[in-house]
Amino acid sequence: MRHFIVFAAALLLNLTVQAQIYKWTDTDGKVHYGNRPPADGQPAQTLNIPSQPTPAGGVNNVRTLERAKQELRELRATSRGVPVDELDRPAPRKRSHKAQEPVYIGYEDRARIDNLNSDIRRLSSSTIGSASSRAREIRAAKDELRQIYRKYGIKAP
Repeated sequence: MRHFIVFAAALLLNLTVQAQIYKWTDTDGKVHYGNRPPADGQPAQTLNIPSQPTPAGGVNNVRTLERAKQELRELRATSRGVPVDELDRPAPRKRSHKAQEPVYIGYEDRARIDNLNSDIRRLSSSTIGSASSRAREIRAAKDELRQIYRKYGIKAP
């Protein structure tokens, strides 16, 4: 009987357990949360979060999870000093200052690019033939250049 009373008392105590969560701000102004107070002796606020027993019919924590996610977003926004909506914006991309490796272009295509550029320069300064025929040949050479550049994934100049 004595064991039963100890067991029942332990069970009752277990139902009223609360998790101790500590909240403190460091010297840099950053807010921290933890299950232990800060080691450096800074003052910490104790947050009492009551635990909930598992319901008999099973566990459905979807609403609780969604509410916890929303509270976490609000905490993040508060600690960053921005509105909650601003957390949804993508972070600005940091441009790397590394030079990209040049794309390797095969010998035949490199020679063809050089010849096409030479043809375009020659046709642009020529007076031989009609202007429309020269313009047509220049367009054809530029189209061929674009196709070669596209083949290597290079943006045409």
